[in-house]
Amino acid sequence: MNMSCPEVHLSNAASIVLSLWFSLSGLAAVFGNAVVLWLFYRNESLRTMSNRFLASLSVADFLVGLVIDPVWIVIRCLIQPSDTHGIMFYVIEMLWIHTTTATTYSVCCVSIDRFIAIRFPFRYQHMVTKKRCYAVISAVWLISLLAPFSRILVKHGEYMMNENLSLCLIVTAFVLPLFVITFCYVLIFKTARKQFRRISLGENLQDKNIKSRTKENLKAIKTVGVVLSVYIASWLPSMVFLAIQYYYVSENLKCADEKVYFAVWPWVEAIAFTSSAINPWIYFIRSEDFRQALRRSFPRLPSFL
Repeated sequence: MNMSCPEVHLSNAASIVLSLWFSLSGLAAVFGNAVVLWLFYRNESLRTMSNRFLASLSVADFLVGLVIDPVWIVIRCLIQPSDTHGIMFYVIEMLWIHTTTATTYSVCCVSIDRFIAIRFPFRYQHMVTKKRCYAVISAVWLISLLAPFSRILVKHGEYMMNENLSLCLIVTAFVLPLFVITFCYVLIFKTARKQFRRISLGENLQDKNIKSRTKENLKAIKTVGVVLSVYIASWLPSMVFLAIQYYYVSENLKCADEKVYFAVWPWVEAIAFTSSAINPWIYFIRSEDFRQALRRSFPRLPSFL
């Protein structure tokens, strides 16, 4: 830390607000994703290949609420360490990298799965097998667990290596998957619109299975599209902010860099982690299968659920 710069901490009011934010978001993420995973486990009809990738995303969201949010309350809001090279700094950074990688790659898998389903409907079952599905999910979690430890391999004094590693992590954990997601959905919507137009014009009506499958895929695409929109809206600010911090603020405004990290970053992170609490509600609102499974499991719930 630059000793000529004054120490920066969150105000008491900001700490209280952020603590409440992380607490409510964490409770919602734990409860909502636990229900989603429990329904997935109890209902065989929900254990489709597509929902397996969504279940992987729910595991990542569940861990955010169970582990990440409480750790952020303790470190960011209560302890508020001032040493950017201390153990607390590395705990935060490694957990953040793990969360970002697991969430981003899970969303990327969901997008690729929907692309294959809508682009190759007759080959989908042969291309996306249970064995391949579990292999991809295992690879996602292995990468997300190994990525944070790359920070340990970099010594504190090697500034350029730190900067290059940070750029590599940003590109690997967010930019590249986001490019794949965007590319998939451009092709998905073009293909889905073409198929829906053919159905509207009365083509392929002799094959009711094709018509039904196409409509199911269109609905699933819209659901995943909402999940992706929430993900991008919540995580993109942190990535943009990270790039600005590393490649402008840290180079030109040393004291401002510390103010940004200790006083501004907690709010950006709070926005990012909130997506973990929102995703389960998207499943319930958009998916009739999840709503029916929920009603069967909890018959006393209000009728509007």
